[in-house]
Amino acid sequence: MKGGLSPHPNDICGEIMKKLLFVCTGNTCRSPMAEVIFNALAKEKGLDWHAESAGVAAVGDRPASPNAIQAVAEIGLDLTMHTTRFLPAIDLNEYSLFVGLGEEHADILRSIGIPADMVRVLYRAPNVDDIYDLRMDIVDPYGGDLNAYRKCRDDIVGAVKVLMTTL
Repeated sequence: MKGGLSPHPNDICGEIMKKLLFVCTGNTCRSPMAEVIFNALAKEKGLDWHAESAGVAAVGDRPASPNAIQAVAEIGLDLTMHTTRFLPAIDLNEYSLFVGLGEEHADILRSIGIPADMVRVLYRAPNVDDIYDLRMDIVDPYGGDLNAYRKCRDDIVGAVKVLMTTL
């Protein structure tokens, strides 16, 4: 750019994008899937939001789980370039909203000083076809088979759509 200035990293077509951080435990399953699902839906809906992800116990530079990669590939999304990010190693001042993939992740975010009004939990809707399915959490598929990851993916898609209505 002229004058040696570089564009703001979130400046897309002259607009500043708001950033959201999805947080789970290892940053290999739920939060990376939420990140790519959110970004695809935000682009489709023309929202001025961009998601990233991190883990509270992530080991650096690991890829997404093979089953997470496969589960999102089945809906046309790509996680092959994902590498894990450890929450404490990130500049948290870049984000407008933090979304835990479980209540424990939201608790950790608040405990490290993120204001409560900037922290949410990504809840799934209960299965209306099963009156006994009242769980609201998105179950961690880590170590599960591909079907566990597909269920997690589908829960995230529905939960992200609900989250978007509140942005």
